[in-house]
Amino acid sequence: MNPLPFTERYGNLLKQETLRTLDDQILPNTFVLEAPEPFPGFYNYYSEHPNESKPLYIYFVVKQLYTLEEITRATQNIRKYFQSDFNAAAGVVNLYNKEFHVIRVRHLSDYQLISELQACYMDEGIEFRKKPAGKPQGPAVIRIKKFFILDEKHPGVFFDVTEKDHGYFTIPKMLSWKYFEDLTKKVKFNWEQSEFDAAIGHYHVNFGIQDIIRIYNPDMQLDFLIDVRKMYLDRIK
Repeated sequence: MNPLPFTERYGNLLKQETLRTLDDQILPNTFVLEAPEPFPGFYNYYSEHPNESKPLYIYFVVKQLYTLEEITRATQNIRKYFQSDFNAAAGVVNLYNKEFHVIRVRHLSDYQLISELQACYMDEGIEFRKKPAGKPQGPAVIRIKKFFILDEKHPGVFFDVTEKDHGYFTIPKMLSWKYFEDLTKKVKFNWEQSEFDAAIGHYHVNFGIQDIIRIYNPDMQLDFLIDVRKMYLDRIK
């Protein structure tokens, strides 16, 4: 039996997005956050999608820390009967120095499906946090626990099999979030092809950790990803 031509890994992604509280089309007295601009580093994202009316990145804030196994098993069960496709991952949102455990949801086709999906998770034993006073919103640092399915197009350079506009490349060491932010600004300032969004992360391999950078561009090309990688590697000290 021939192995699949793709590489499967488990790891984390760390990124920054502006989040806002979602009030409509959710279960009563639950706390749901939305990222209306999920790729803030790509400035033409919305002009390319002017009629976008479906949820892009939704975060169900859960009552407590659930294990990866609990979230994965609940999601696996829901996929068997839920009427629509979706992608879910466990994560943590840090918003104004407050930490919230979340289930990140992508690829829902309609806002009306949000409450239905919440109800499914409740049936699987997942409890949601109650909506806090006010409407928390603002810039948030988000850590997502993620399964990667990668297609290595060039040594150390990968395309995401499930997200066609996402690419990754390996880097030689872990970078702090602040260092990564400053590094990204330097790359963008010194390069004419600066329209991309970047996140930092890692995956587990061979009983160790490989650090990576994720690049978003809706017209992802191998040459572009290789060039971005060179811009970063030339500046990593």
